[in-house]
Amino acid sequence: MWTAWCVAALSVAAVCGVHQKTNTVLRVTKEVLSNAISGTLQQSDALHSALREVPMGKAGVGGVPYNDFHVREPPTKYTNSKQLGSNYKYDHIETNDNTAQQGGKYRYGKILESDGSIRDLQNRDYRNAENANDGHRGHGQYRSAEGASTMRRQELRPGEIPPGVATGVLGPGGLLGTGGMLAANGILSGQGGLLGGGGLLGDGGLLGGGGVLGVLGEGGILSTVQGITGLRIVELTLPRVSVRLLPGVGVYLSLYTRVAINGNSLIGFLDIAVEVNITAKVRLTMNGTGYPRLVIERCDTLLGGIKVRLLRGLLPNLVDNLVNRVLANVLPDLLCPIVDVVLGLVNDQLGLVDSLIPLGILGSVQYTFSSLPLVTGEFLELDLNTLVGEAGGGLIDYPLGRPAIAPSQKMPELPPMGDNTNSQLAISANFLGSVLTLLQKQGALDIDITDGMFEELPPLTTSTLGTLIPKVFQQYPESRPLTIKIQVPNPPSVTLRKDKALVKVFAIAEVMVSQPNDVETAICLIDVDTDLLAMFSVEGDKLMIDTKLDKTSLNLRTSDVGNFDVGLMEVLVRKIFNLAFMPAMNAVLGSGVPLPKILDIDFSNANIKVLEDLLVLSA
Repeated sequence: MWTAWCVAALSVAAVCGVHQKTNTVLRVTKEVLSNAISGTLQQSDALHSALREVPMGKAGVGGVPYNDFHVREPPTKYTNSKQLGSNYKYDHIETNDNTAQQGGKYRYGKILESDGSIRDLQNRDYRNAENANDGHRGHGQYRSAEGASTMRRQELRPGEIPPGVATGVLGPGGLLGTGGMLAANGILSGQGGLLGGGGLLGDGGLLGGGGVLGVLGEGGILSTVQGITGLRIVELTLPRVSVRLLPGVGVYLSLYTRVAINGNSLIGFLDIAVEVNITAKVRLTMNGTGYPRLVIERCDTLLGGIKVRLLRGLLPNLVDNLVNRVLANVLPDLLCPIVDVVLGLVNDQLGLVDSLIPLGILGSVQYTFSSLPLVTGEFLELDLNTLVGEAGGGLIDYPLGRPAIAPSQKMPELPPMGDNTNSQLAISANFLGSVLTLLQKQGALDIDITDGMFEELPPLTTSTLGTLIPKVFQQYPESRPLTIKIQVPNPPSVTLRKDKALVKVFAIAEVMVSQPNDVETAICLIDVDTDLLAMFSVEGDKLMIDTKLDKTSLNLRTSDVGNFDVGLMEVLVRKIFNLAFMPAMNAVLGSGVPLPKILDIDFSNANIKVLEDLLVLSA
């Protein structure tokens, strides 16, 4: 039985039923979550899936915006460009109807006066100098030069134009006047002039609103998303992950990465390098099957350090602003799904806790979540119910059959986490007792010891026993071999005190003698109460338990050789337990107790402390 337990291959046993008690608690800090997410990013192809063409719709986004699936509250319409999030317009420019603005909204032949009124340059009456002077606000008609010479000379006030100049160069027939070269009908500003509506720089000209600068300007095709095509993410660096715990909610996740994007524009090939900070508010919930889930409530992107390589010196600000607006719209839809994929893989890790883990060949261990995880500002606490089941049988509920003697205790409070502790696993005495109960129910603690099985023991014969109990020698004068059958009829009990773990095992030792006809007869039956000291360690992902005999107490139950002082057998029984029973029991325990597999936590170098009713592993 012992050999089969030690060397047989591990097998998975079915565990059924639901148990809602908490007997194991796991605490993890934000560093553990951050490492789990970083490790998942390295091992998965989530980043590779983002290396694809950017879908461009009418608004620069393909499909439904990402946060439409997650946001419960309507997002703000616009914010400044420094705010986290994709719901803003980068450097939003108010439209100006001023005619000096490239690509702006204006009508040819109209001038905006300082008082807000519109003066129509195409009005025929305006071309008449006399009507124009009559319509000049705040001034009389122009005077001739002769009349002007008879006028008294006056000092000019600041900003006042001398009368000669007003009637000369700036007059109706002057260079800049109504009919002059730069006037409305002049060579440069007229309808057909160089700067006029049909001229080189005019509204319909080469560089005007409909020309090259119109294409590049506000309202032109390049200033809209249609001006950029074929955007494709070609490189995505491994994100730097940071996590902040949100008490009572979940976590605030931040992924900092660099993205390389290629694309085309009307004025050349675009080579874009952008730094992106992906932020997500993640809520910790429980699904219908009782597993915790990390669910994104909102995902945003903050762009920074955008570098666009184009034709050098050609409208860099315009292109940068346009690229910012386009990327602010499309990147959340491309990068936020990466967070979804990664959290999905982390959720799968949380689900692995529920896996059946073999406990030797006799049973299995299964960790389940007994309540919604607790999120504080310092750690995430997971309450686990550890189920120990028999192979092909039911659950082990420790203590078994003795509720009046040792009722199940509530999970004690955990000690504070140390400054250098990122993970803390607390195991109750009830759980450890359940493991030993499984071994006892399966008979793994029972052993038959015969003469010669253990070299360290004295010969197990009637002669050896007769030297201690004369009545045995009298009844069996000829030396016959003995067999010591040790059975553990009741589950062992586990008691945890500060710096001490005690296991109590009650055993029955039956001394049998082999007759010449191979028939065994009983000599005596002895009750043996033992106290074992337990030591703990971690190897791999298993808790190892090693025990040693502390003390024994004997009681003679029955005897076929008459009553005798059982204390005479104290030394022999203690030696049998030390050299035979204890090694066999430790061999069984040597298979280890599986620890919960969650978030790639490594307790192999954990600091182990025994507290009141609690075994604490800190890593």
